[in-house]
Amino acid sequence: MGKTLELGRRIELHSMDPHCHDISLGLYRLEVNGSPRFLVHSYSSREGTRERMDFIREALLVVVGMEAADSLVSSEGTRGDGWIQFPCKSDHERALKRAFLDICKLSTGTVLANKPLTVFDRKANGEISAVNLGSGIYELRAEGGVASKRAAAVARGFAKLCEMDFVAGTDSIRFPCEIGHDALVGMLMTRAQNVRGTMKEGDMAASRGVLSAPSQQK
Repeated sequence: MGKTLELGRRIELHSMDPHCHDISLGLYRLEVNGSPRFLVHSYSSREGTRERMDFIREALLVVVGMEAADSLVSSEGTRGDGWIQFPCKSDHERALKRAFLDICKLSTGTVLANKPLTVFDRKANGEISAVNLGSGIYELRAEGGVASKRAAAVARGFAKLCEMDFVAGTDSIRFPCEIGHDALVGMLMTRAQNVRGTMKEGDMAASRGVLSAPSQQK
């Protein structure tokens, strides 16, 4: 596909996949008619590469809540499938990059399911929930004292991870597209609890390796 289709800009790289011969996997972004579309791609020709890419794509559909986009056609008339997008047709690039790296940690064949919007928070010694209030707004809720402070901290974590906006006068946060993304929020609940560690891990991942051309991969 890479020889006939414009893949756009690579926004994230998983440089060595331990679940498939240490191949490199890239997440690409291409804007079509003003809407961003994304593609999981590898230049590797190793056995199992196609299956690995298909699994990660399926995980993005199921666990992150994305959807299949229309096929793209190259200048040579070749159709390319596999492109995906958010239902809102918006970007959410920072959140997607984090979700992609976490999904790459799963072995091919792992049972896929949405993550819950309620998690146990060790610092609060209780559960914290993200409640969808509609129009892309989420309120982080916990009961009493320290737990309430932790809920506000997790809200700040989501604001950074998902580039969400705070609703004036509240601790609630809102997706700029003003559409709910329950699957994505559930996927990143544990990450928002420790946003500093998450951002540091992302920086480290970005510094590892490059996606090699076909002639450089076995």
